[in-house]
Amino acid sequence: MRVLALALLSLCAFSSATAIAQDLKNSKSDELLRSVCGNTEEKTTSPGGPPTFICNKTPPSFLLTESGLIVDHQLNKPDISLAASYNSPAIAFGLGNRISFCPELSCIRGPSDGTIASSYLDHQRASVLISGSSQLDGIAQEQLLAVIGTVATGRSSSWKPRHSYAVGDNVNRINADNSGAVYRATTAGTTGTVAPPAKRPQSLPFTVRDGSVTWEWINDPAIAVKANLYNEQTVKPGAASTWAQANNVELKPGVIPSFHVNTELDFGNNSGVDCGFSNGNCFNLFMRSGGKNMLTGHLQVDGDPEAGTPYAAYFGIRIAGAKATKIADIITESSGAVGIGVCSSGVTTCSHSTASINDKSTSPVGLKLEGSYSGSAIQSRGFSVDPIGFTRVAGLNMGTGTPSSARSPCNAGDLRFDSNFIYACVAKDTWKRAALSNW
Repeated sequence: MRVLALALLSLCAFSSATAIAQDLKNSKSDELLRSVCGNTEEKTTSPGGPPTFICNKTPPSFLLTESGLIVDHQLNKPDISLAASYNSPAIAFGLGNRISFCPELSCIRGPSDGTIASSYLDHQRASVLISGSSQLDGIAQEQLLAVIGTVATGRSSSWKPRHSYAVGDNVNRINADNSGAVYRATTAGTTGTVAPPAKRPQSLPFTVRDGSVTWEWINDPAIAVKANLYNEQTVKPGAASTWAQANNVELKPGVIPSFHVNTELDFGNNSGVDCGFSNGNCFNLFMRSGGKNMLTGHLQVDGDPEAGTPYAAYFGIRIAGAKATKIADIITESSGAVGIGVCSSGVTTCSHSTASINDKSTSPVGLKLEGSYSGSAIQSRGFSVDPIGFTRVAGLNMGTGTPSSARSPCNAGDLRFDSNFIYACVAKDTWKRAALSNW
């Protein structure tokens, strides 16, 4: 009965003022539905068909704890039964963010001296809350929420001319701005040379003849995908600061660190085909920013250690593994003012105790410049190197030394000097010199 109650309360909580159809034969779910939704209006969808109940008011909140199911009918008030205790074991539903709760890392229960005062409660609200603590030893992995999905439908391929397609095949037309269209073949055949339109039609149903194939528009390519979780947040005028997602982790005193991560992303490719370079794209993490105005940045890593702790972490960003990447550990393919900047945002100043860039690798070349530079290949306040290697310096300090003979080992371009001569290597193992004089 409790399982049935939870199913019904979930439907009622998220389908207020909408029809909920239930087959009421041989069950008491009609009575339970009435108790959950309050006053209901019974309708019949068709003669002899199952009755439909309409919730005529905002449903109450529901709290499932170890003690049982609690229904709160105070429709215009928050449910604050969990507002004072950290991470209480509960599953709660309350339409309109009516469930007040108390997360340990961000709960306000009283003044800053640590005392608890009821007047301070109710600073975190949710429509759905799942809260609790782990219960088992190492016998099992535990999750407060598990979402497990399998995807084996929905594949579409790029449209091809003069290609055979079967009924049910999906093709896509994708523009440079990621708009476009997805079509399903309703008549098998061979395509012609003119692709179906790469845009959403003005009305539906929309079909187009392509050679002997008939296509039906079915979706935009941006959402012709499958997802285990979908998170969307629209920020409108009057909004405060917003987070589409917030993950907080803290190791409490006494914890012996083993392996702890805020968010783990695992992606294995065992398809038999390498991704990328005309074989689709596969990313462990993908971010895209856009709009009519600029963001501050795409990704920011902050460090805020407490007083007495010199640093928040050993590394800012670390790419590890001898074969983690093939082409480059970091690639920039944008056209901003600077490709890789060190303290160059202008927002703040910084200083590194050892070096701004430190290469300790055993690579064949430490710094390889292969661009087509309109100015200098290397530039600083005191010197510059142009694209063909010509160097301009404000001053030059050569190493001292006297070749033992004109045929001493050297490479063309080597320079030395002593108190009497400047020595120049003009060819392999060939030195010449010029006398120095006072002035």
